[in-house]
Amino acid sequence: MNEKLFFHTVERLMWRSTMCERVGDEIRGMDVNPGETAEKWRLVRVQDQLRLKKEQGGELTYARDVKHYTVTGDAEILSIQLNDSRRSFRCVRKDSS
Repeated sequence: MNEKLFFHTVERLMWRSTMCERVGDEIRGMDVNPGETAEKWRLVRVQDQLRLKKEQGGELTYARDVKHYTVTGDAEILSIQLNDSRRSFRCVRKDSS
């Protein structure tokens, strides 16, 4: 598994999202990809994989061979530990207007 690619993908997802929250080790958010309808999403662990599940259906595997995964943080900053790597993400998108 390429952890660097996983964190890059999560970073892009967080950048597009207007909100996100931690519920245990699950992260939930609202994707506002330009040109598309806003859609709720969940990043969840399923056995040894991390999957992105979209509200309207569809599921993407973001990581395989996951041995250690935790999410910590508050309403604004989330930290993800994936195997031996850790990254933090800003959870609240600032309005540019």
